[in-house]
Amino acid sequence: MDHGKNVALVSGIVAAIPGIATLIAAPRFGALGDRIGSDKILIGGLIFAVFVYIPQAFVQNVWQLGALRLLVGIADAALLPQVQTILAKYSPHNSAGRIFSYNQSFQAMGNVAGPLIGSSVSGFFGYGGVFISTTVLVVINLFWVNQNTRVLRKNRADAAKKTS
Repeated sequence: MDHGKNVALVSGIVAAIPGIATLIAAPRFGALGDRIGSDKILIGGLIFAVFVYIPQAFVQNVWQLGALRLLVGIADAALLPQVQTILAKYSPHNSAGRIFSYNQSFQAMGNVAGPLIGSSVSGFFGYGGVFISTTVLVVINLFWVNQNTRVLRKNRADAAKKTS
């Protein structure tokens, strides 16, 4: 913001927008995931996130950033709940606590490492570099998730063939 007026208020609003969008969109993605498969929602959310992060590197004003952050919240709504659902559906019951603990631990590790990496990237490449590097990480995650959920999609297709 060039004029610097109300920077704290506006930055707080922009920071809150993804959470609000996630709050609204997550239940809808959860219901859709129950119908078509959580893995499909997860992959779709990652693809959507790629297309949302790239333009954030080139925003010209706070309103553009706010609108894109709203879309980030929608992408987030398609990611975290679906990961939790996949873990709940496919984890052995006798180790579910341990698996969910690992999930939470890695999420906390990301909450520590993300800002450290982001601040380093922004120091070297500017704020736009943060969004480009985030896009690269999302693309890597997309390939990894696609590979690791392939069995789920195959099993669902086989089950559909048997019922036809």
